[in-house]
Amino acid sequence: MCGLIAVFHPDEVVRPATNTLKSQLEASLELIKHRGPDSRGIYISPNVQVGLGHARLSIIDLVTGQQPMSDEDELIHCVVNGELYDHERIRTELRQQGHRFKTKSDSELVVQLYKRDGVNLLFHLRGEFAFVLYDAKRRLLFVARDRFGIKPLYYTVSNGRIMFASEIKAFMGLGWQAAWDVESIAQSGECCDDRTVFRGVKKLAPGNFALCRGSGYMKVQAYWDLTYSAATAPPTTTVDSMIATVREHLVESVRLRLRSDVPLAVYLSGGLDSSAVAGIATHLLRQNDPTARVSTFTLAYPGDQQGNDEGPMATRTAVHLGAATHMVNVDEAALVSTLEESVWHSEQPNTTFHGAGKIILSRHVRNRGFKVVLSGEGSDEIFGGYGFLPVDYLRDPDPAAHGLGIALPSNEERFALLAEYTKTSGLPQFASSGTAFDTGSSTELVSIKTHRALGGVLRIAAPVFNHKVWDFCGPQDVPGNFAEAADPILREYSLSGRYHSLNVAMYITAKTLLSQVILNQSGDRPDMANSIESRPPFLDHHLVEYVNTLPPSLKIRPIPGEKPGQWTLTEKWILREAVKPFVTEEIYLRKKEPYNPPPANSASAGSGLMPLQAHLKARITQTSIDRLGFLDWLSIKGMLDGYLASPTFPTHGAIDARASALMGVLSLIVLQERFNVPPAQL
Repeated sequence: MCGLIAVFHPDEVVRPATNTLKSQLEASLELIKHRGPDSRGIYISPNVQVGLGHARLSIIDLVTGQQPMSDEDELIHCVVNGELYDHERIRTELRQQGHRFKTKSDSELVVQLYKRDGVNLLFHLRGEFAFVLYDAKRRLLFVARDRFGIKPLYYTVSNGRIMFASEIKAFMGLGWQAAWDVESIAQSGECCDDRTVFRGVKKLAPGNFALCRGSGYMKVQAYWDLTYSAATAPPTTTVDSMIATVREHLVESVRLRLRSDVPLAVYLSGGLDSSAVAGIATHLLRQNDPTARVSTFTLAYPGDQQGNDEGPMATRTAVHLGAATHMVNVDEAALVSTLEESVWHSEQPNTTFHGAGKIILSRHVRNRGFKVVLSGEGSDEIFGGYGFLPVDYLRDPDPAAHGLGIALPSNEERFALLAEYTKTSGLPQFASSGTAFDTGSSTELVSIKTHRALGGVLRIAAPVFNHKVWDFCGPQDVPGNFAEAADPILREYSLSGRYHSLNVAMYITAKTLLSQVILNQSGDRPDMANSIESRPPFLDHHLVEYVNTLPPSLKIRPIPGEKPGQWTLTEKWILREAVKPFVTEEIYLRKKEPYNPPPANSASAGSGLMPLQAHLKARITQTSIDRLGFLDWLSIKGMLDGYLASPTFPTHGAIDARASALMGVLSLIVLQERFNVPPAQL
């Protein structure tokens, strides 16, 4: 895992002197030095058309893996961020075909595969990556991002220059000036599509690549997407075979991600996903060394009074595995003290403590001497783990599961269960109209409700914006934006019934909550803030492509009750069965609970305010709000006064909705200060 910066000058753009560009690239790398503290490298083409910069975190080939890399003819130059798995097999294949390598680094595969396959090299890459490759002979810049968006990659055009970077802040070294994208902020473009909070700065979408030519022409195209079997597709094997195949794919994914030339650890919570990764890693390591122990790191909240602290459960799992356990105890004061750092690193609004908690956790990992960690992200989006997904699972029958002989509710029982889950989901968006839009439009873009749940959560509440915002960009309609952002073929398959509604819901969840929030705000960015490479085995595309062929009822499994007509739903059922040999019975049977770093529920001594209350009161002022140029101070003041006077404490460690909205407001204040953004002009 590293950091990269690239600048491309089309033919008509005036190019700087070589020394000037070198100084600018050095300034950019300094801003993202946390991503690669081990070494830096810069390449500038002789005609100054392109400049590449790389900050390296050394994981594989510690001695000779410096970047930028080039081929033996010095015509192909490349910077890579991430890890490419199964690289030793591909390297052997390429050598047998006459390709010559300069290093033992996995990243060099990009150079040699490009020489053989051109842009089709992407189909051979397995892992999490982002790269920029320059073909000097063709005067072509080739840029790509991994299938799930595990590694970040942004681009923008500034003064005619096309620029790419691992983090937006790197653009400042090249003289880029940030400006607000008010419509994106109000409509949650950060969470649902390729926009960011900054005007003209976009994310290269997961599973996409870009080609930039000397003429200035730029093309962005998808090379991979999530696909699913048709809802009526008959099964071709047994349930037991499906369980065994899921297990084989997951074990292989973990095995590949254990390859490292530096110490490696595992994030461990009290949930199924991280416990399975830790259990499989232990199993694999002990095949070669019966005394091997994994090192686990757990974020614990011993002061939590709502029973949401997963520390004790994670400890029991670690003891069962014989792991070297590291418990990182955190309270609200520590989370609040790290919140603004999380905003700076994630470069997006934070409305929970997830990013702050992860920064604290990864800091402890780094301080203990580790540079690589395995994590459990991605499982819920692939196996159906979220509490809102049953509402869409129950919308359709499952003929594929019926063909396997699985007991399923009758249509009447399914509709009754759907009504029950709709009422108890805790997400009021499910109770709204069946249309895709909050604005009352009769147009249905997808035949599900998950986008309504996500759109209600992944946004900054409308009341904090001033009236000019809605005159400028129309009514806030985040669920509609989520539906519009989905691939058109996905929408058609949803409306036609070709895809089961659960698969449609998981697709939208993976494209929004996972790729835009979790993998950024709770994944790469807080880990790389402390120079830690995180690897999520559940997001191996071979595993995901297989799981996406399975009947929905093997992901969310209906279990008949003692009385006729009674049913319960078990989330991630096939994953539970697949990893049963590697986890404790407690973890195997445990129902998924939201993982939220809980706030304090008592005031600190002296001020009479809890840490978050005190911080929000100090930082959110009329001056700071007016400086933004698009928020409404009176509405925010009323919200702040209400939260300070009478905070609420929702279950499962969730945050008072007003506090969550105010954290989003604080995030904008922080971003304006750190990026020197002028007030918006509406």
